[in-house]
Amino acid sequence: MEKKAEPLKNIEARIHELENSIHERERQLKERAGQFKKELQAELSPTELIRKYPLQTTGASLLFGFFSGKIIRAVVSRPSHASAEPAAPSKSEPSELKSAVASIGIDVLRSSKDLAFSYLKNYLDSKMKPGKDT
Repeated sequence: MEKKAEPLKNIEARIHELENSIHERERQLKERAGQFKKELQAELSPTELIRKYPLQTTGASLLFGFFSGKIIRAVVSRPSHASAEPAAPSKSEPSELKSAVASIGIDVLRSSKDLAFSYLKNYLDSKMKPGKDT
């Protein structure tokens, strides 16, 4: 009977080894995934992208501001169908939604412009002063 129990013990030991191996590989994969996530976040952070590509990010933010301004202006100044009729002689007021979108759009444009210029200024300052490590 002991000879029959030996193969069972070997199989159980092998199963135990395989389970340990699986758990170890799982831990390694989780560790690698965490490290990859940290590296990806560091590589794609806005600050790092601006440091690597200052002119491209400034140009992209200016283009974004230009196109979003055009879109907001088109939404706000679009004449409504009701005011296009000559039967309504009174001056049409922009709706509350259009006014809110316009004010939010203007704030976003101003903020993005200020942000782009501050990043550009910081970048140029760091390039002009070689002793400064930023």
